[in-house]
Formats: sequence, structure tokens, C-alpha cells
Amino acid sequence: MSLLYQQYQEVLKNIPNRIEWGSGEQYKERYGQFTFKGIPIKQKFIDHPYFIISYGEWSVPTPVDVAVINEKSTFKLMLELEGYSCYSTPRETIEVPQDCFNLLYVPRVNGHLKYKTNRKVVEVLFDEDYFAQLVETKIPALASFLNLVKQGKTTTLFAKAKTIPVEIHQLLLNILQSDVHSDLKLVYLETKVTELLLLSVQESLERQVAPIEEIKSMNDADKLLHIKTWIDNHFLQDITFSMLSQRFYINEYKLKKYFKKYYESSLIRYVRDLRFEYAYQLLSSQKFSVNKVAELLHYEYPQHFAIAFKKKYGVPPSTLIHRK
Repeated sequence: MSLLYQQYQEVLKNIPNRIEWGSGEQYKERYGQFTFKGIPIKQKFIDHPYFIISYGEWSVPTPVDVAVINEKSTFKLMLELEGYSCYSTPRETIEVPQDCFNLLYVPRVNGHLKYKTNRKVVEVLFDEDYFAQLVETKIPALASFLNLVKQGKTTTLFAKAKTIPVEIHQLLLNILQSDVHSDLKLVYLETKVTELLLLSVQESLERQVAPIEEIKSMNDADKLLHIKTWIDNHFLQDITFSMLSQRFYINEYKLKKYFKKYYESSLIRYVRDLRFEYAYQLLSSQKFSVNKVAELLHYEYPQHFAIAFKKKYGVPPSTLIHRK
């Protein structure tokens, strides 16, 4: 039994009101409600002998700052779907804003946690020996990160948390809403978690935005190409003209005018079309509810999404889910 699993069993003792389902010989799926430092949390857990996947909804109506001390290490991939999280000590700060993620290791927790608003967060907690085996056999690009873990040093994969790309959003949905047969679940989870780590490494190796000075010196056409490429990979993020203007050093007037000129679509329509094409794919897979897809596309009310979807495709989204 891994050390992570033993520690997790201690955590479960503090969640008396929990429901278990989908159990196999070596994994379980659970749902529970509990409080952490006075914060109400609804959380789904997927147990594997060497990692724990959790999806939590935290009720944080006002900003909070809580002191935390734990002699045990924290080793996890953290994906802040909504909200904000920050762990700080006098020596370091690990911040994960909304729609961002990071892989982090803290050998001994002794600092402050800050939350600003309600949260929806996915975490994958790793057993150190299992992670080391993965790196040595499948993901050598994480070797330098693993060395710091072995040295017992606080470390993160990214100096600053990265925006969650579309591929990772899709992968999280597949993991959390999987209907894979219980006999295959263990291998399925191992494969998906490995894929999640590979995509994380890919973000650090292949998708680095050009250096600031390089972007500043680009002509408008090159800036627009960078903007389009960035949108193609991050269209689920909350995108605004102001944000793109600041990120790519182009004024909003030029951004609006030349994006339409070069790509024969307004920027707003381009983003909307990408989102709806993605929504169509998710619904056609018949694995995701209308409510879940609407939430992913930042609709506050599913009925507003349903109206917009029908206007674009001529059929209500529920039709795709029930299509034979």
C-alpha cells in the first residue's frame, strides 16, 4: 500500500457523509461533503492505489486567508477551473488563478492559503514512487522536476501557472464523466493521468508564447497570426479585446479591424464558432449533459446556451444526446 493511499484513508475518516459507487478491486469512486477551515466543500474522489483524482466545488462567498501546517508533503497537479488559489510563505508564493494549472511539490506545508471566491478545482495527488516510475519510463522531460522532488525542495513545473488548454479541458471531462467498464477502469485512469502529464509538459516545451520583446517588434500581420494561434488553443478561456491587446501589444482598433480583414470573420464570431463546434462534438459523443457543456462555454443559464445552439445548428442540443 502506497504512502499516499495510507494518508488518504486518514482524510476519509473526516468525511463521514460520503457515498461510494463504481468500486473495483483496486479503485473506488466517492462523493462527500465536508468543511475545510470553515469552508463548505462538495467533492468527488476517484481512488487509485498510486494517485487520487478529485473534483471539488468550494463555497467561498468572501475572500479568506487561512494558516495551514502539515508535516506531510503535498504533491499534485492542480487545475483551477474557476476561482483562485494561492499558497504563500515568507520565502515563496504559488499562485493558481482561474482557468490555470500547475504541477507542484511542497515537502512540508507551513504557510497561508488564500481564496478569493467560489472555486471549482480538479487535483491529481501523486504517490512519489509512482510518479518517479512514470518519469523514468515514459516522461523523461520531467526528470529535472523529479530531481527537485527527490531533494525535498519546493518546486513547480511552471514559474507562473499556465492557462488550461482545450485538450486538457477535454481530458478532464473524459476522466470525471467516464463510463468505462469497471474491469478496464484502472488501466483507463493510468492512461489518462499519463496523458494529462504529457499535455502539461507539452505546454512547457511547445507552446511558449514568443518573448515579449519579440512580440513588440512584430508587424501587425505577425501579431494577428500569433493571436489566432493562441485563440485556437485557448478558446474556452474568458477572452476580451482588452486582454488580447495587452498580451500581444496591439491596440484594440487594429485588433478588431485586421482580424476581420485577415480571417474574414470578426474576432467575437471566430471565438463563438470555435466554442460551438466544440460543444457540438461533446454533445455528439453522448457523454456530456447540456448543462455541463453550457457551463464549459461560460453560460450562466443552460437555456440561454440551448437557444443559441438551436439558432446556429437548427436543432436543440438535447437532440444530439438522444440521437441513435
